[in-house]
Amino acid sequence: MRRDVRLEIITEAIHRLIPGATPAFLTVEVTETLPGTGEKKNTWSGRPAGLAEHIFTRLYGRPRSPRWASPLQQAEDAKRRRDLVGELDALTSAGTELESAPWYPVRSGDLVHVHYEATPTLPVFGETYVIGDVGGGLKSMQLVGHTWQGEEPDGMVGGCAVDAADDPLYELWFEAGPQRLTIVRDGLVVHHGASRNLSGAVVAGTLTAARALASAVREAKRYLERGEPELALARLRSDKPLPPCGVPGPMPEHADCARPRGHHGAHSPDADYTEPPHKCPALPEQLHAVVTVGAKVNDVHFAGLYEDLDAAVDHASGFTGYRDSLDERYVGPAPGAPGEMVLKLPQENELAAFGVQLAVVVTLPVLPDPRAEDEWAAEGMATALGPEDYADDFRDVDE
Repeated sequence: MRRDVRLEIITEAIHRLIPGATPAFLTVEVTETLPGTGEKKNTWSGRPAGLAEHIFTRLYGRPRSPRWASPLQQAEDAKRRRDLVGELDALTSAGTELESAPWYPVRSGDLVHVHYEATPTLPVFGETYVIGDVGGGLKSMQLVGHTWQGEEPDGMVGGCAVDAADDPLYELWFEAGPQRLTIVRDGLVVHHGASRNLSGAVVAGTLTAARALASAVREAKRYLERGEPELALARLRSDKPLPPCGVPGPMPEHADCARPRGHHGAHSPDADYTEPPHKCPALPEQLHAVVTVGAKVNDVHFAGLYEDLDAAVDHASGFTGYRDSLDERYVGPAPGAPGEMVLKLPQENELAAFGVQLAVVVTLPVLPDPRAEDEWAAEGMATALGPEDYADDFRDVDE
């Protein structure tokens, strides 16, 4: 099977940059030169075939070798040979193989690993995607990791991601080929396409790697469920389980901390210890204000605010102008205003000629934030059902 004709065209165009040159002796050099000084800062050099393959990959994806030809590539090759039967057979047989697989269709949580074999200019690497449920019967396929070692992964990885589709695996199955895919479900490999082209030792190694990846994803999921996203990210970046914290217990007889290294919160000998969720204290239903009035009634002084009534009364009792009967005489509900209180001010020097002539305890209910009520009302209006949401049988006959 010949190389992709598009790759050959790009390679030939680079060769012709120097008319009459021998392609075997050509090299390509790209240099970044600083303005003004003319100093060379960065340089890339390679062969025309390598540059052509890099350009091809950015435009069309990685070149396909004959050994790893996908169903789509097989169909294209048959079409180029004007072999209509071969073209249809390549597509229909691949579709039949996918839909008849015992693990088909993919499920939420499945891991799909894509293996890309090495080429003369690109190293071997792989990508791993996870299947998710996006609702409405649709599924997604999002990148969770890769082994690309280049400096610029953009454009080289993540191209197979799917936001929402009936079958997110369909295009990848045809474009990459089933022989490049490894599918893991519930920690078990349910499809290992690489076994068609690899030796038993390589297959065993790939299976081990797939199981290790499935274990890492399960542990990362457990960390996320426990509210520890930083540990989940650390586990996905690590090739082995996170080591224990190891902080010694508070007493010699206590075990060391078994939680993963880098955890937040308290230490614990329980590796699965979960920090209890933070709960803000509930607001009190009412508050009690200690209010004093001077002999000349120039101003009103708020001496304290308490949740407990006895605490407010104890504070108010420290003033000579406080008596329980004065609370009933000068403090009462505001007429026509539920939840509000009115403090009647005594006349000047009515109760005392100097100092504090009146000290009372004013009880006030804690009211909800009116802005929150407006937000709730707006949300209710936005989600309320209108006439168009009801069946015709329930509408007014005159409508």
